[in-house]
Amino acid sequence: MSGSNREYSWEEAASFAKLSLAKFREKAEGLKIPGWKTGKFKLGNLEKYFNGSESEDFDSHIIAISNQKGGEGKTTISLYLAEALSQDHKVLLVDWDPQANATQLFLKEDAPSIMECLGYRGRKKISIKNIIFNISANFDLVPSALELANLTTPYERDDFELLKEALLPVRSEYEYIIIDCPPSLGLILENALLCADFILVPIQTRAFSLQGIKDLHETITKIQKKANPRLKLLGAVLNQYEGQKALSGLAEGIKKYFPVFETAIYRRESIPQAQAKMSLLSKIDSATLKNFKELASEVKGRIHVEKN
Repeated sequence: MSGSNREYSWEEAASFAKLSLAKFREKAEGLKIPGWKTGKFKLGNLEKYFNGSESEDFDSHIIAISNQKGGEGKTTISLYLAEALSQDHKVLLVDWDPQANATQLFLKEDAPSIMECLGYRGRKKISIKNIIFNISANFDLVPSALELANLTTPYERDDFELLKEALLPVRSEYEYIIIDCPPSLGLILENALLCADFILVPIQTRAFSLQGIKDLHETITKIQKKANPRLKLLGAVLNQYEGQKALSGLAEGIKKYFPVFETAIYRRESIPQAQAKMSLLSKIDSATLKNFKELASEVKGRIHVEKN
């Protein structure tokens, strides 16, 4: 047996992936690499899942920014948390929302989108590496488009892992991958939660809905139990925060379902100004970016606790 059809044992596959046997078993079962049940891995599949980078090799932390309720500031949190993290780390922001708000801030013309990397309904797919757009040093973007709204009905079992598969070639190239999720439940959100390691929930203090986060919590719990036991709740971030009067009773209601970050994102005019100017926040208001740096620091601390 030769070429991509050659079968590797657990030990041989671990050696190919340059991992200890225990670490390889954990990754193989977590990613459900073909062969993880039988212990026979084809070379072609190993190359697909373990195509290391020549320069840097990260085990990226994938964070889904999600709330099924609209108007909670998911894109704002996604954008500027990613920008804050990119001050010290390599970061990829995945615009996973058909509204493509993050994409439109940086791309004035139509460009290939994440939809073209999924192979949905047998469509020919391209590598995600071919569509990544560089925003600044250490900060890249995977664009979205309205076409992503067509990802509504699973036609095959693997349709729940389309995003997970698409991101595999770049997982080793970034320390953090941020997924900006749409305000809805369904196949798009389930794809995000199946490939994510963590979930962060933005909640606008002036538009609080306990029912919305209850439904999201139920979805997360279902995903954790049935499909992605790696998924951990980082917590809820209070967004558009204006002081203690807005906080009264809010945090306690949220804590029934999610832990609440100590860092709140304050309401600042510089945020819509940066978006209107299609600019990074660092070029508009360093003080507001500092607020997101504080959030980034707390996010990293919570990830460290969960990982250890």
